[in-house]
Amino acid sequence: MPADQRLRDALRLILEDEGERGPEQWHGTTAVYPDNWEEVGYVDYFYRRDTILVRADDAELVYNTLRDDATPEEARSPIIPEPVAIDVLPVIDGVTALVWRYGRDFRRVSEGRPGMLGGSEFGGEYDGRYKDDDPLSVPNVLAELDRRVGPNKGSPDHGLAYCGNGHPCPATEPDCVPGNAASPEPPVSTGICCGTRGWDGRDVFVGVVDGGLVDGVQVWPWMAGVTGETEDPFVAGTGRIKPYACHGTFVAGCVRVVAPKAMVHVKKAEYIDNRPHAGMAYEHEIIQKMNELMDCGAEVIVCEFDGFTRFHRPLLTFNTFYDRRLRHLNVVIVAPAGNDTTYKPTFPAAYSWVVGVGALSADGNSRAWFSNYGGWVDVYAPGVDLVNAFAVGDYECFEDPVPHKVLRFEGLASWSGTSFSAPLVAGMIAARMSATGENARLAADSLLRLARSQAAPGVGPVLHPHQVCATPRKPCHPACDCGCTAR
Repeated sequence: MPADQRLRDALRLILEDEGERGPEQWHGTTAVYPDNWEEVGYVDYFYRRDTILVRADDAELVYNTLRDDATPEEARSPIIPEPVAIDVLPVIDGVTALVWRYGRDFRRVSEGRPGMLGGSEFGGEYDGRYKDDDPLSVPNVLAELDRRVGPNKGSPDHGLAYCGNGHPCPATEPDCVPGNAASPEPPVSTGICCGTRGWDGRDVFVGVVDGGLVDGVQVWPWMAGVTGETEDPFVAGTGRIKPYACHGTFVAGCVRVVAPKAMVHVKKAEYIDNRPHAGMAYEHEIIQKMNELMDCGAEVIVCEFDGFTRFHRPLLTFNTFYDRRLRHLNVVIVAPAGNDTTYKPTFPAAYSWVVGVGALSADGNSRAWFSNYGGWVDVYAPGVDLVNAFAVGDYECFEDPVPHKVLRFEGLASWSGTSFSAPLVAGMIAARMSATGENARLAADSLLRLARSQAAPGVGPVLHPHQVCATPRKPCHPACDCGCTAR
């Protein structure tokens, strides 16, 4: 079944090269598996070309296997031949990247020049276009590595989007706010629940890994004090807002409406090479930003990148991050489940140690039409037609059915997606922490118990932003003002 238009639109942003070096550059850029995705109509996963990730303890074994060093020279059948340099680069504590054909492009290949860090040969056919099914492509290298030393010794450096499968993570493109509304939806919390104050996230540090923070949105009262690494939301030379721009700003706003006094900091995960509008980053970059947030003392981290992986196996970098660091601390990771309307697990949301969040419909009584689902999704929260901070400027729609339609934004947008459900839950955890004194893990556990107790038929565990006190659906006392009886 050929790829539908929505998938084609999204992959155009991910795969088309807009960098200075032009289409001749391929090393470090993103490829798709299977490479015939247009014919089959789906994408299994995205990966960084000519790069695999290995545990540091396995790096020597994997390197020697790629070279077939254990075999006598006359009988060797290396996976990557000797003239092609393999560079060993650090990622995080416990994870190493093995990179080959480093810095090769059409000019270097045609002139017979080595790559930037060595290697005199390309190691495959070249006819002016990179072949993602040649013997040295990542899927083929990993398949042969699995055959020789068993599975799980090497993994792609996955490309993770603001959603899975290449579809725009916001289930819809941003839309203008109806009328002259100047307040977010859901509304900013008063910090009062069950007649008591303090449910506002004060002194709780929430970190966000996303595409950066737009300058100037702090003019909105609920965004005052939000900090982060900045992004330029405008397309150079046009002044129009980029696809995926303002995503991190909108997400930070979703945390703040539930926890208006939380310390929120946004880390910018750099987009994949030469694709400035992709809304996608490599897992090594994402995990490094999460490490930085841990260094800063973050108690709740919202990882906004999510996606499918090779054979639906867990991400090697996230596994190591958990084993080496996270499991010893009371830090909670929250991630969106994705918007592909599938039961297939996406990572990192599917991890047992991550709070994976799906989206509820606008009325809160059913699952949003786009939300992923299944037993691996921990909780569902509002995710349709949310309103929050955005840039001021014009935005050109890139998706069918109304491509090239130009919208004018005045600092607010209406947006849908599990990307925005996740920060609402993160804000709830922060708000509960400030009122109860619980650490992040205990606060998350309390909220998830409530969510399971009020699971909606055909949906699953459900939370609403006003339920930060995690009170079951019955009045806590005669003067209860927190709406505990509301669905």
